[in-house]
Amino acid sequence: MNICMILEGPFPPDIRVKKEAKALISKGHNVFLLSLIKNGLPAFEKLYGLKIIRIKISPKGILRLWNYISSIIFFYRPCWKKELIKTVKKYKIEAIHVHDFPLVKTATFVAHKFKIPIIADLHENYPEAIKAWRVRRRKLNQIIHNPSPVWQYKKMEKPVLKHVNHIITVVEESKNHYQKDCEIPQNKITVVMNTENLEQFDNLKLDESLISSYKNDFVISYIGGFGIHRGIDTAIKSLPKIIKIIPNAKLLLVGNRSNEDILYLKRLVKKFKVEDHVVFTGWVDFSMVPSYIILSKICLVPHQANGHTNTTIPHKLFQYMAMKKPVIVTNCRPLERIVKECNCGVVVTSDNFDKMADAVIFLYKNKEKIEKFGKNGREAVEKVYNWKLEAEKLSKVYEELEKLKSSS
Repeated sequence: MNICMILEGPFPPDIRVKKEAKALISKGHNVFLLSLIKNGLPAFEKLYGLKIIRIKISPKGILRLWNYISSIIFFYRPCWKKELIKTVKKYKIEAIHVHDFPLVKTATFVAHKFKIPIIADLHENYPEAIKAWRVRRRKLNQIIHNPSPVWQYKKMEKPVLKHVNHIITVVEESKNHYQKDCEIPQNKITVVMNTENLEQFDNLKLDESLISSYKNDFVISYIGGFGIHRGIDTAIKSLPKIIKIIPNAKLLLVGNRSNEDILYLKRLVKKFKVEDHVVFTGWVDFSMVPSYIILSKICLVPHQANGHTNTTIPHKLFQYMAMKKPVIVTNCRPLERIVKECNCGVVVTSDNFDKMADAVIFLYKNKEKIEKFGKNGREAVEKVYNWKLEAEKLSKVYEELEKLKSSS
């Protein structure tokens, strides 16, 4: 089957898109990806079998104004529609696979025009994600990046998703949202989780010099984005209590590209006088992630519990578990459910830095728990939470589409 994936941003580095594309290619599908062009990258490129078509969306004059108004009011992108139609015709596309909510309505118009199925791959509960992202973002940035009000996103979600053939989402709690709030039948939704490909992840080379540089520290790590909803401020605020018991404690903050978020967190570090106990590594290549995890004693997912984090799950949880590290997570529904089910860490109330400090100190004083939680986490990813199983679920969605096509 000729499949066209659509991604509103540039590619790479979206990990989920890469893993899904490779999984479908391994099953014999011909996969294209329509994405935005980025400086230095070619307009067409083939990576690991994926054919990447990069486009520049930059209309001028009245057309630019129409695109802007249309996206705000109708959630419809005329320029994207034009490019997608060209791609469908040129490459004889037989199915459209659109990543995330903003382009679903536009892609649906094209799918219906050519009478081909459309898959909506919803990485997150988009209206709730917008609400979370806007907490610290300046008003001008809000208008530029996500101009529509949250209530409008919520209002559009149900009618837009009613017109897709199938929905793929990342966690059971998200599936429940689409069933309950959008009235999508259960058989039209498949959960494909953000789990790790163990064969690849286990074989990434470790940086022994980096690991050695932290051998005298009790390292508590967080890896990922630094947006306010990630709860990193809670981890920083927990440090004064922690270092009274663990003087060599170090909070390692790995990732992020937003200067605004980093400046806010650095001010917080200074306010709580823990400068000697916090390390900002900056953004690191994915190949370095196992090294940062392996040198850690404890790994964190301190997300604030809200409508967004209660319906999504981060890759990092399964990466921590794969490296046999105990986790401390907050009581966001998917995090709490999985950690308790696997008995691989401690759950604390979100935004409660006192309880987070207690959890770190508890693990520090109970080394056998560190070992047990780490072992349990690894067993869980080997048996249940791994990409090999999730990739099969994705493949079955397309097997069903092909059956419908052949029977029609």
